[in-house]
Amino acid sequence: MEKVIYASDPEKSGTRVGVSVVRQIDDWLSRIRDIIISGLGMIFLSPFFLLVVLMIRRDSPGPIFYKGPRVGKNGRVFKILKFRTMYEHPTSFEGARVTAKDDPRITPLGRFLRETKLNELPQLWNVFIGDMSLVGPRPEDPDIAARWPEDIRREILSVRPGITSPASVLYRNEEEMLQSRNVMERYLWDILPSKLRLDQLYVRNRSIWTDFDVLFWTAVVLLPRLKNYVVPEHLLYWGPLARFLNRYLIWFLADFVVAFFAIGIAGVLRRLSGPLDLGIELSLGIAFIIAMMFSLINALTGINRVEWSRAGASEAIDLAVSTGLVTLILFLINLFLPNGTLLPPIVLVAAGMFAYIGFVAVRYRNRVITGLAERWLRVRGDRVKSLGERVLIVGAGQTARFGLWLLRNGDLSKAFTLVGFVDDNPRKIGAMVEGLPVVGRTDQIPALVQKHDVGLILFAISDIRPDHSERILTLCRQPGVRLIMMPEVMDTLRAHFPVSEQSREELAEKVLRNTLYDRLTNVYNQQHFMRLLEREAQRAQRYHNPLSLIIFKVSYPWPDEATRAASVTAQILKAVAERTLRDIREVDAIGRLEESVFGVLLPETSIDGANLVAERLQVRLCSAPVWTDRGPISVEVGMGVACLDDDGGHEGVFERAYQAMKIAVNA
Repeated sequence: MEKVIYASDPEKSGTRVGVSVVRQIDDWLSRIRDIIISGLGMIFLSPFFLLVVLMIRRDSPGPIFYKGPRVGKNGRVFKILKFRTMYEHPTSFEGARVTAKDDPRITPLGRFLRETKLNELPQLWNVFIGDMSLVGPRPEDPDIAARWPEDIRREILSVRPGITSPASVLYRNEEEMLQSRNVMERYLWDILPSKLRLDQLYVRNRSIWTDFDVLFWTAVVLLPRLKNYVVPEHLLYWGPLARFLNRYLIWFLADFVVAFFAIGIAGVLRRLSGPLDLGIELSLGIAFIIAMMFSLINALTGINRVEWSRAGASEAIDLAVSTGLVTLILFLINLFLPNGTLLPPIVLVAAGMFAYIGFVAVRYRNRVITGLAERWLRVRGDRVKSLGERVLIVGAGQTARFGLWLLRNGDLSKAFTLVGFVDDNPRKIGAMVEGLPVVGRTDQIPALVQKHDVGLILFAISDIRPDHSERILTLCRQPGVRLIMMPEVMDTLRAHFPVSEQSREELAEKVLRNTLYDRLTNVYNQQHFMRLLEREAQRAQRYHNPLSLIIFKVSYPWPDEATRAASVTAQILKAVAERTLRDIREVDAIGRLEESVFGVLLPETSIDGANLVAERLQVRLCSAPVWTDRGPISVEVGMGVACLDDDGGHEGVFERAYQAMKIAVNA
């Protein structure tokens, strides 16, 4: 089996180091499922296969099966097996690698087999021998897979391709979406990027249970009456089976174990004051009833839909209500049994209390463990060395608490070790704020950085005089220490919820002053660039220095009938900005003026020098294509150059450069 040359070797990047035991078990179970289902499928479908073989023989001359190259796990090329659906002509092999509904190469029987997806059934053999799986990203032609971006290719090819996938369900009518005219361009530009995104989501969320959900939806959409049914995308990754397993079955089993131990503990305590023998059968039966009733109430009230890893304190109160309701029902049933009480009432009440403690502990286990670990580290102090980056938070007010929440609840929360706050309020020194100590004053920042080996400082003081802010920032700028400014984030939030109109204006101006860069391209935004232009124009006129401005607009060709994608535009604009930054001086400035319009400010540069810079930029930006997730795309640039006149200000030089750019674009 040959190795495709453009795919990364699994030893280098195709597999993850230290794959979890759960993932290994899941992959092992999926492989057993594939062997059993594909083997039984080929046995039971063998009469149907024989019928299709006879029909293909009568439909057109040629082989029964189509064996085409496809890219499998870790980039290995294999031969996919399908029933032949095209005429055995040379033109069938010379056309596009994907087919449209009106493709003349398809035979009459082949059209039926494609519409019903019956031509894919021979791939059960590929599944049986391990080239494919029942569920996985659809295997792609090597020439098409070569166009994928490297990171996407590495991720998708880390698993076996499948007969069906979420993308296959959503794009089951792919051939109807395409036409023979420009079929490859339409596929590569419109359909393939969406399918790649869906395949990435599958790889990241796959499990044996979600695979069964995909198989279920595949069977549903192949039914004639449900052919046009649109399956919601989220249900393909979190379908009925996965929901039942995660929201009901697993929690029922966990609650059953908790209830059993709760009854056991209550029974042991009761025996301390008198004889009591519950027996294992009775304990298991009561635990089963408690778990069943608890799960039923949680399902009816919606508690089972709670994401417990992010649940708040109110959900614990909901658990208390549902546990109390179950305990009350059992208490009343036990009290009015025909043959008298089965258990002492105090045992049921105690079991309900212990069960509630267990229910909360199981659902909030991560927070309980994390809290205990933090307490242990705090007690151990400097004797315990943490692997996380040590963070010191400057300030202990609202902005600081918001920053603390981000550090504790973000995706990289485990990468940080929180040292504490620093604040100049005497009442806060030594106090605990949100579980963290206020370790000192701002003038002690250098000593605290050295003492606690701080690598990251979060500046989180909003309402402070400029001179005081500069003083504290000077203390924060330590060698080897990164500094993050939080006030800008809070100012943006406050600007949307001002307490007064005056406050709105002040905050809006503050946000504008702090926001200098365009988020996409990381160059100056329009507002700041225009302020720079005005300032440099005044300086040039004062000292009689030349000042030039280049304005250029970026455009690129797009295939006919293909939908223009914002992601491609973003990738191109980022690449253009990066190339421009590499080709200008440090004293020059670049800004993004409109969606695809950039300006380059050239202080102390004459018109002749600016023209040379523009010509060099033209070559830099247009000579090499920009690589995007749609492949390499050539960029076209229309440039306008202007120099500051003695009589005109910055508005004049901007207008002349802008008009020259428009003329160049239209030309």
